[in-house]
Amino acid sequence: MLKNKKIRGAKFAQSPNFSSQHLLIHKPLIQEMIRLAHINSNDTVMDIGAGMGAITLPLTEKAGMVLAVENDPVYAEKLAQKTKDISNVRVRQADFLQTDLPRDPFSVVSNIPFSITTPILDKLLGYPGVPLKYAILIVEKGAARRFTSVPITDPRILKWRMWFEFQIVRTVSPEHFSPRPRVDSAVLIIRKKKNPLVPPQDHAKFMALAVHALRDPRLPFSAALGDVFSPAQITKLARALKLDRNVSICTLNEQQWGDVFLSMMRHVEPYRRPRLRNSVSPKNKYRR
Repeated sequence: MLKNKKIRGAKFAQSPNFSSQHLLIHKPLIQEMIRLAHINSNDTVMDIGAGMGAITLPLTEKAGMVLAVENDPVYAEKLAQKTKDISNVRVRQADFLQTDLPRDPFSVVSNIPFSITTPILDKLLGYPGVPLKYAILIVEKGAARRFTSVPITDPRILKWRMWFEFQIVRTVSPEHFSPRPRVDSAVLIIRKKKNPLVPPQDHAKFMALAVHALRDPRLPFSAALGDVFSPAQITKLARALKLDRNVSICTLNEQQWGDVFLSMMRHVEPYRRPRLRNSVSPKNKYRR
């Protein structure tokens, strides 16, 4: 669990991500996000990029513990002062990407910094062993569309979607923030799947397959997987998936990708399976 970090009140430099911080000022939207999270008094909830506590403070009224992470030292100091008499909140002035995650199940309700949206999601979703239950996030609308789009062309997003469900709830206009962003935002719900097709311990093997197969998302199914499966296996697999072997590989849905992976693990010799040269997801650290 995160612990309070003493923050000195001298002159503070702005954080590197300060320009991407658009503070949420619309209280009804904040309450809507908290309702969507279905928080109870036993829950641990993180607020990433907590600012001065617009989401953190209402969360303390619902959750058992709130972990507020804010990189900007000025904002973090103000939030620490606001919450000094609240027992169920921990404020940490830190870069979230370098912050330990809880070992026990937790959720996230946050207006995350737009400039590091993808790294934040990769830290939360890149390793299925992270005990994240769900997240209610405000992100740029364009990013929300990429995360939920069909076809799936990005292997990292595909990997996330094998273990998590993504849903755009609503558009958020720039008027809900200070300063106002130049683009619309969206409320995005991310829920961990109860019965994922790919076992969590095989996440790296699945990622290797996704990176290999989507090296050119326009490739036909047969060409994208032709150096993994034999011609006879490709024919049989296409028939089982009920798709044309010449369809673009990026048009496969999550169910079909799961079936491809499981077929590879059952029928393809290990030496033919793709391997990752370098780790794609950052190493996560956990603390109680």
